[in-house]
Amino acid sequence: MSDGEAKLINLAFRVGSVAEAEALVESTGGWSKRAMHDIDGEQFLEARFGGISINFFETALYDGKAEPARAGFLHASFAVPSLAAILENPDWSARLVWGPSTIRGGFGHRRIAFFEPLPGCRIELMEEIDD
Repeated sequence: MSDGEAKLINLAFRVGSVAEAEALVESTGGWSKRAMHDIDGEQFLEARFGGISINFFETALYDGKAEPARAGFLHASFAVPSLAAILENPDWSARLVWGPSTIRGGFGHRRIAFFEPLPGCRIELMEEIDD
């Protein structure tokens, strides 16, 4: 991936309760709630703080059954023009940890995959799919 091909879309955080995060967002200055979304039955909150989009999840798509659900930073999400081109790159494909998969919600229709280029550093790459 070269500079200029990826665009930061949002940061994602795990919280103990999306409902509690929603209440805090709605009652704290500087925050604005954009929407509640659903991916395969799991709700998440899309919010903004200043010009930054931040999503709050209780469960990440890539969570394993044995992985403890600790609150904190999950991943940064970037839009790319072609997820297939990224997956063809052996440097990226060797670091694939989940996906690719197609998701749909109020945010649109996307093909996504998660990568771990360094231990503990997860990145979501997404390609918008036109309906």
